[in-house]
Amino acid sequence: MIKLNTLVEFGIKLVLAAGSAFFLYRDARARDYSWLMWVILCALIIFTPGLIGALFSLLLIFAIYYSTRPKGELKPCPHCKKRVHHILAFCPFCKRSVKRECLRCHETVDWDAVVCPHCRSTNLTDS
Repeated sequence: MIKLNTLVEFGIKLVLAAGSAFFLYRDARARDYSWLMWVILCALIIFTPGLIGALFSLLLIFAIYYSTRPKGELKPCPHCKKRVHHILAFCPFCKRSVKRECLRCHETVDWDAVVCPHCRSTNLTDS
């Protein structure tokens, strides 16, 4: 028979793993980063022996994630309004363009730009 203590520990680990996996999924997906690996690592926390071991593993996962993820701000996609990394040209959620192209120098510019910051041209692709 399984002890109540074991069930409580499993429940705490499950809640920690699910919450962490949800956060890492959303942040990694917005940055077009390998979200599946981070979700699997969070799921493996359930099998870590002891609560202290699980918490230490979780802290280690977050430390590695924050030191390796693409740095920078997240901006809302002009189409689906989900937050995406500012350097991406296409939204990882709706797959539509989040940047416009300058028709003179062919550089990408922000969606809401009126003038190309590279060549000062106003000849941009349609929004």
